[in-house]
Amino acid sequence: MAIVTLLGLVGIVLILQRHPATHRLFKWLPTPLWCYALPMMATTLGWLPRHHPSYPLLTTLVLPFALGLLLLGVDVPAIARVGWRAVAATLLGSVSIVLGAPLMGWLLRAHLPAGAWTGVGTLAATWTGGSMNLLAVRTIVGTPEAIFTVLIIVDALIAYSWMIVLMAASGLQQPLDRWLRAAQATSSESLPLAGPPSRMWPAPPAAIIVAIGLTTSAILVGRMLPTTQMISSASGWVVLLVTTFALGASFIAPIRRLGPAATSVGMPCLYLVLAGMGAQASLLALWAAPIWVAFGVGVAMFHGVVMLLGGWLLRIPLGVLATASQANLGGVASTPIVGAVYRQELAAVGLLLAVGLNGIGTYLGLCSAWLARLLLR
Repeated sequence: MAIVTLLGLVGIVLILQRHPATHRLFKWLPTPLWCYALPMMATTLGWLPRHHPSYPLLTTLVLPFALGLLLLGVDVPAIARVGWRAVAATLLGSVSIVLGAPLMGWLLRAHLPAGAWTGVGTLAATWTGGSMNLLAVRTIVGTPEAIFTVLIIVDALIAYSWMIVLMAASGLQQPLDRWLRAAQATSSESLPLAGPPSRMWPAPPAAIIVAIGLTTSAILVGRMLPTTQMISSASGWVVLLVTTFALGASFIAPIRRLGPAATSVGMPCLYLVLAGMGAQASLLALWAAPIWVAFGVGVAMFHGVVMLLGGWLLRIPLGVLATASQANLGGVASTPIVGAVYRQELAAVGLLLAVGLNGIGTYLGLCSAWLARLLLR
């Protein structure tokens, strides 16, 4: 019954997201936040149980299946063709998050809770990837629910505030480009995410079959691997393995063409996992929000300074810097919007960069978690 209720809540959210009367709500309060917050409120009101046998299945089975689907469409060759400045700016942004998050955790260590390193890595994962990377790293390192609940709020607050800053900065594009000594010869290819739909089988069934195969393989291998302080459970190994397997499969062109259909199935599955985590959360955890908000603001400011300095050294135009920055802190949905504010052709480039970060965000988040664990001992 609990799973049916969660399915209903996710279904309602997805319907409202597309409805003309309510879709504006999702511009500033994104879908993942609704999918997490509504079950949390339902649990607080007693409409959902906080503990249910079906909840762990969402993490052990549905999450790796969703990741397997969502990573099939990552087009690495296309990303490599967007131009070296765009790729360099994106990687620079990722490095600033991977290093800046542990640094800010160290500066605020006296005020952060025990196990804060897991939260640092989890937040770094979503700011170098997206929601799928957030859930993946959370599962791998075992981020406590009390910390994870706050991170959902902080992620939405900081990421969308940063998006406003980037869009507002477009009004200063000319003077900032002069200061950056920007070279204008950047790639503006509008490259597709994947090729034409596969004609081998109907795309959604084929994508599901591939994802089931990847998930099953990851489960079989993951059960044989030992847990460590960084990878806290067999489920963590499964998530890491299915991420790697799916990225490897995406290099096969017929499989990569299944990407759009796979995403249409994978995103609702991911939202269902997030809803299950929300049902196990407590509103009392939000009392810890101020220190994590300060942490998020600090990381975003460090990221911004590094991006400007790197842009000056590499002579990268502000539009490319802003698009790359949003690809990190924002994601697939919002990056084309920011790119188009500067130059219309940057929308397609931004989409490719954001999708590429989805592929590596889990690994980057784990690197950040490892550094944070060293600093916060």
